[in-house]
Amino acid sequence: MTNKRFLHPATLFFLLTLLVALLSWVGSIYGWSGVQNLISAEGLRWKLRNVGDGLLAAPFFGDLLLLSFGVGLCLHSGFWEAVKGGLYRGRKLSRKELRSLWLSLTVGMVYILAVLFLILDPWGMVRSITGGLKGSPLSEGISYLLSLGLGIVAVIYGYTVDLYRTDRDIIKGMSYSSVRFSGYCVTLFFVVQFFTSLHYTGLDVFFELSSRCFQVLYTICCILPLFLRKSIFG
Repeated sequence: MTNKRFLHPATLFFLLTLLVALLSWVGSIYGWSGVQNLISAEGLRWKLRNVGDGLLAAPFFGDLLLLSFGVGLCLHSGFWEAVKGGLYRGRKLSRKELRSLWLSLTVGMVYILAVLFLILDPWGMVRSITGGLKGSPLSEGISYLLSLGLGIVAVIYGYTVDLYRTDRDIIKGMSYSSVRFSGYCVTLFFVVQFFTSLHYTGLDVFFELSSRCFQVLYTICCILPLFLRKSIFG
C-alpha cells in the first residue's frame, strides 16, 4: 500500500528538476564555471528540442517496452497463473488447461533450442564481426527474443484454452502490461528531465560528479521505480 507520508517519485524528480533550474540561474548570476542557465531563451529552446528525445533514449526503456509485450500476453492469457498452479498447486488445473500448458511449454523448449542454435551457430549469422557475443546483434536483441518467446507460448496457451479467438485478443494481451506500467512511464519521464537538465546546465561537472558516476546514478534511478510499486506478479 502506498505510504502517503512520502512524495511520489515523479513528484520528487519534478521538484529536483526545478531545483536544478534555480541553481543554474543562480550560477549564471554568480559566474559559476561551466554552468549554463536553464531559465533562459537558450535553455528553453534546448528543453523544447530534447524533452521527448531524452525519454526515448532512457536506459533500458526500449528493452522494458519490448518485454512488456511478452509479459502482458503471459498475464492476460492466463499462462502465468497456469504455471503457478502447476508448480505450487495453488489451483487445480482442468484437463484442458493442463494439456494447453504442456503444449505451450513444449513449444517454449523448441524456441529455446532455436535460440541456442543461434548462439552456437558456426556461421555466426548473429554474432559480432569478431565472432563473439559482446556487442553482437544477438546480444542487442536479447530483450526482443525473450519477449517473442514469452509471447509465443502465451498465445499458444490462450488459443488452446479458447481465450484467444482473433488477432484483436492478442493485441489486447500485448497492451495489458503496458497499461499497468503507465505509472512507471510517468515517473521515468520526470527522472529523465532531472538528469538531462542536470547535465545540460553543467551542474554535474560543477559539483564534481564524474561521468561514470552520473551514468550509474541515471541508470539506477531509471530502473528503481519498477521496484517501488506492487509487483505485477503479485
